[in-house]
Amino acid sequence: MLQTARIACVAIIAAALATSTALAQPAKPLQKLRMAIPVPALVFYPIYVAQDKGYFAEEGIEMEVISTQGDGPDVDALIAGSVQFTASTPNRLLTTYEQGKPLKAVMSMSNKMGIHCFMNKESAEKAGIKEGMAFQEKLKRLKGMSLGGTRPGAMSYVMGIDYAKRGGLVPQKDIKLVGVGGGPQMLAAVENKQVDLGCFASPVVELAVSRGKSVWFVNNTTDEDKSYAEFLFELVYVRPDYAQQNGETVRKVLRALVKGNEWILAANPNDHLAVLKKRFETVDTKVLLDSMANVRAAIIPSGCVTPRALQAAVDFMKRVEQLSKDVPFNAVVDNSFLPKPCK
Repeated sequence: MLQTARIACVAIIAAALATSTALAQPAKPLQKLRMAIPVPALVFYPIYVAQDKGYFAEEGIEMEVISTQGDGPDVDALIAGSVQFTASTPNRLLTTYEQGKPLKAVMSMSNKMGIHCFMNKESAEKAGIKEGMAFQEKLKRLKGMSLGGTRPGAMSYVMGIDYAKRGGLVPQKDIKLVGVGGGPQMLAAVENKQVDLGCFASPVVELAVSRGKSVWFVNNTTDEDKSYAEFLFELVYVRPDYAQQNGETVRKVLRALVKGNEWILAANPNDHLAVLKKRFETVDTKVLLDSMANVRAAIIPSGCVTPRALQAAVDFMKRVEQLSKDVPFNAVVDNSFLPKPCK
C-alpha cells in the first residue's frame, strides 16, 4: 500500500509540473492572413461571424478583412499577392480563366444572386412599375431610365447590362448605366433621382425601401428573376499556387467559414443582432433582421460550389458579352478543401 501511495504521489506531482510548464509557455501566435471583399455588405456575413464568434482564432488565424469599394480591385489584390483570399463575385473567376490566368473557387458563400435592385418611387410610378408585375414586363419599362452600379465592370453594373439586354433594350442608348460608388452613395443617388434605379447588396436595398423614397424593383433571394435562382454569386477565391503550397491554411479558413454558416442558420434573432449591430449600427433592427433573412436564404451550409450554379454564372457572363465560351467546372473550382466531401 505504501508503494502504491508513493507511485500515486509521483504521478500527481508529474501531472502538476506538466500543467504548470504548459501554462508557462507563451501561446502560439496567430497566423495573420488577409481577405479582400468588394464592399461592406451582408453577403459577407459568414466572414463577419467567423471573426466575431472566434472561429478563425480557433483555427489559429487572425483574419484581416479589407474592403476595396467595388469588385475588381479585390481580385487584383489576390492576383498581386497582397491578400491570400478574396470573397467576391464570379465575373473575374471566369474572365481570368479565359485570359489564361486561372484562379480557383474553393467555397460558395451564396448560391443566389445577392445583388438586389431598388427604384426611386416617383420613377417607378411614372413607368407604371408595380409590385407583383411580371419581371420581364418590368425590364421592358426601364427604357429611358438610368441604372446605378458601384463601378463600371462591377457585378452590380454588369447586371444592368444583362437587364437591358433581356428587356430588349440597348445599354447606354435605351438605358444609361452609371457607376455611383458604394452603399451610401447608391442610396443618395436613387433618392435624389441622380439615377432611377440602384443595384446593391443587403442591407442597403432594404434600408432604402424602409426610408420611404424607394420601392423594390427585384429581390433576387425570392427567385423573382428565375435566371438567378441558383447562381454562383459570392465565392472564396485563391490562387492555385497558393492553395497547392498552403493547403492546410486554406482548409482552416474554410472550416471557420463553414462554422459561420452553421451558426447563421441556427442562431436566434437576438444573437444575430449582436453581430449585425457591430457593423451596421445605424440600421434599424427590423431592417437588419429582414436583410439577414434574405442573406441566410442564399447560404449553402456545406460551402460546396455546384456545377449548375457555375453554369448560371457562365451563361450570365456570355449574355453580357464578357465571356466568349464555356468554362469547365474543374478548371476553376476545387471543393476538396472544404470540411466535408461535396456530393
